[in-house]
Amino acid sequence: MASEWPGNYLPSACRGCIVVHRSHPSIYGIFPVKEAEDNFQWDPSSKVFTVVNAKPYPSFTYMTFLETNVLDRHGRCFEAGITRSDAGNEKMAITFVVVADPMTAVRLGAIEGPPTSGFFAIEMERLQAPAAAPSQDLKGLGFPLPEEAGPYLCTQGVGGHLTHFFPESYHAIDLRCANHTPVLSMGDGIVKEIAESHKCGGIHAANLAKWNSVSVLLFSGVIVDYLHTMPGTARVKVGDTVRRGQVLCESGDIGFAPEPHLHVEIHSAADPDGASLPWSFGEGFVPVAGCWYSSTGEVPAPSEKSSKARPGAMVLSKSRRRLQRLERQKRSERRSCQCTPDLPSAGCQE
Repeated sequence: MASEWPGNYLPSACRGCIVVHRSHPSIYGIFPVKEAEDNFQWDPSSKVFTVVNAKPYPSFTYMTFLETNVLDRHGRCFEAGITRSDAGNEKMAITFVVVADPMTAVRLGAIEGPPTSGFFAIEMERLQAPAAAPSQDLKGLGFPLPEEAGPYLCTQGVGGHLTHFFPESYHAIDLRCANHTPVLSMGDGIVKEIAESHKCGGIHAANLAKWNSVSVLLFSGVIVDYLHTMPGTARVKVGDTVRRGQVLCESGDIGFAPEPHLHVEIHSAADPDGASLPWSFGEGFVPVAGCWYSSTGEVPAPSEKSSKARPGAMVLSKSRRRLQRLERQKRSERRSCQCTPDLPSAGCQE
């Protein structure tokens, strides 16, 4: 079943992320380039920020602007989201996910000044095609979240344009769930690795290299990775034997996580850092973005009345309140930094 959402991801689940996979209706445009140029450019006359792919193959990058308004081609601000450091400090952020065709320049948006300390970009990387499907059959795996807390909305599916478009995570699935939802083993195996030192979250591109996870080597010869888990919640140890349905840890919003969710991907034990493998739950269903699921497969969306009381909905509203609070703090700081004729202040900025 194909997702009704282009790119197999939900824009509402990645607030502040502007996904530009070769096109976007609100950017300034895409133009050809004929020779090598700097990958990241800012034009002082037009104030437009541009990403250049001067390679003969498709490339991608993630870029984050902190506490910066980025205007689209209509003069409107791109919607901002939140990023959180390991120390718990929150800032407003906008992250662009850009896939550029060979020899093209992607003119994204306008900013008042050249990017400074509030700008972070991942080096342009060649976009690899997903690996061919292996002959190994990975059907009938257990559902990783408890039935009583469901159903769960799939926010990004196979090949999703937010973070599932490169081979390592191409076959991953994201399921929205409240923080501290129990994470269940999808099969029998041995705990291979536990990482739970991080507390950061949100949409900063640097968080793509920071995450908490529990990895289980199934007796079938594949490794299941459960990502974005809460720190200090592991209920197993490396080397423990676990059974299908056993609680491993608790879900969270750690790493590059616009909202609380569980990310699951599977790799061959012979190549744990290589391309992810295709797989399915139960009787063979693979979740797609925009649909709700339980352990038995796709189910109807919860009613509006029940949705309002669900933990996931509360998490999103809290995220909006945090964003509003940060905006109020930002405005208050600007007001307090207003210079007056009889009270000069070297720290004030126009």
